[in-house]
Amino acid sequence: MDDLALTIKGICIASAGIFLMENLVGGTRLKNQMKLLMKLVLAILIIYPFVKEGCEFEMPEISEFEQQDFSDMTEIYNEELKRQSAENISSVLRDQIAAAGINCDKIEIDVNISEDSIISISKVIITADDFEAAASIVRSSVGSETEVVNGNV
Repeated sequence: MDDLALTIKGICIASAGIFLMENLVGGTRLKNQMKLLMKLVLAILIIYPFVKEGCEFEMPEISEFEQQDFSDMTEIYNEELKRQSAENISSVLRDQIAAAGINCDKIEIDVNISEDSIISISKVIITADDFEAAASIVRSSVGSETEVVNGNV
């Protein structure tokens, strides 16, 4: 694998060298000779790994890629989905409470996501000047079965 990385680096350097040589000797009589020389070097660099010790080219085992564990990614996705949903719902509720003329300092939302990807709100904690009016707005928006807790207590 180190030989392959070394070969790729050599090819990149040779390609850059070809570009520089073409620009440096572009208007001279040596242009075609330098171009040929650099392309030969590039061809040698490309062919060298295959002829070095026979054709020793190994493909990675497919089973290495099939057995990757993505359970952590799913958990991270679900946690971010919960956080973003709680933030969005909190913003909407805050706007609704403010539109009713109630000063709301803080809204915390407990979001649950089921195995069927159903988002439900089980609990809302409100810190507001008029808790009862704010709680009524929250219940009318997210459902009457949602537990609304006074954050001032």
